[in-house]
Amino acid sequence: MQHPTRRFLLAGAALVGCGGPARAAEPLRVLGTGAVEHAVHDLAAGYTAATGQQVVVAIGNAGGVARRLREGEPADLVINSASQLAAMAGAGLVEGASIVELGRMRIGLGVKAGAAVPDIATPEALRAALLAAPAIAYSDPASGATTGIHLLRMMETMGVASTMAPRSLVFTQGLQAAHAVAEGRASLVMTQISEILAVPGVRLVGPLPAAVNLVTPYSAALPARVADRAGALALLRWLRSAEGRARFEQAGFLVQG
Repeated sequence: MQHPTRRFLLAGAALVGCGGPARAAEPLRVLGTGAVEHAVHDLAAGYTAATGQQVVVAIGNAGGVARRLREGEPADLVINSASQLAAMAGAGLVEGASIVELGRMRIGLGVKAGAAVPDIATPEALRAALLAAPAIAYSDPASGATTGIHLLRMMETMGVASTMAPRSLVFTQGLQAAHAVAEGRASLVMTQISEILAVPGVRLVGPLPAAVNLVTPYSAALPARVADRAGALALLRWLRSAEGRARFEQAGFLVQG
């Protein structure tokens, strides 16, 4: 099997040969969400090794990414939930015609490595697991986090929101919530599967039951004020290459075609 770095370099050579940048004075700036952070960082490193163009990745939650772009933070490529990008396109912040899906992500539940694994096969089992947990961690709904908003509504529907409120640790990003479980500050984390898989010391139990899960498409788009259009399009091709799709799948995304 060919080493991943070797595959990245070969793909990069082909990309450059097809008109991608051989080297650029200014780095490409990517503004994305925590769900894509580790996959994009890895792919950006491969892109830089292959093309010589640096890539700087800035991360926030879905609502925060939209706010930062609205407040004028420069970016060449924006990666966010499809719903956020659609709203951003309507506001003239990104080019609607440039929006391309990268993959779809589900919410999962994680526990500290070595801890007992709860049954979450059904909504009723998940409800029981939550009620049995001394402390849970997830992203803060008030910050605009996609998963946090959904999870709060889910717990309200289950009738456990008020019970879980004093036992809940909320964070700006899901990765921080997963780290709280790794550090023993919470016994359960619910966040995007990619964020659970990225944190050592946390075990993914599995996705939440389909009836209460949220499948979020994540897409990339060029901002309306993109500085390096050619570089952004080349990086987008890289993210959507066979190697890019494989890395997103490894991170837990459901990738179409």
